[in-house]
Amino acid sequence: MTSDTARRVVVERLDAPAGEPSADVLAVTDLVNAVYAVAENGMWRPGATRTDADEITRSAHEGSIRIARLRGRIVGCIRVRGIDESVAEFGMLATDPDVRGTGIGVRLVSAVEEECAARGFTTMQLEVIRPAGWVHESKAFLDSWYTRLGYTAAGISSIDEAHPELEAALTVPCEVATYRKPLG
Repeated sequence: MTSDTARRVVVERLDAPAGEPSADVLAVTDLVNAVYAVAENGMWRPGATRTDADEITRSAHEGSIRIARLRGRIVGCIRVRGIDESVAEFGMLATDPDVRGTGIGVRLVSAVEEECAARGFTTMQLEVIRPAGWVHESKAFLDSWYTRLGYTAAGISSIDEAHPELEAALTVPCEVATYRKPLG
């Protein structure tokens, strides 16, 4: 852990009861959208959001959302799922700006890496959607941060190849950088 704050964080699976979205689902939805609005500023059409309560609820029902709680409050989240028998992928990583830099992001990534290794996956993967042709400051930070965590670039694809469903919501041409890390 990089700080006392991260040591006090509890990482757990997000539950999603049937019916209306729970307060936790809404908190995760708001957190992801707020963080990504800043981290991907200038990339999306006005009014576009990264996720919604329905997507978070579906992911929670699948068991793929982990949350970080600090004194009962959700301060981070990450989505994880298997791609195939050997590769797992995480995404939708977000931490509350009030606690950024305290190690909560590292704690969430480490938790899903350990979980996936215990489930028999040998590789962890992630994708970074970034503008093609210019450097977005927060995306450059993520490229560096993931590299420091042991991830290496595994390839770049166009957004229309990797995620054609997102292309219409983007205001600039984008690419998808894929990173991988061996587990174990």
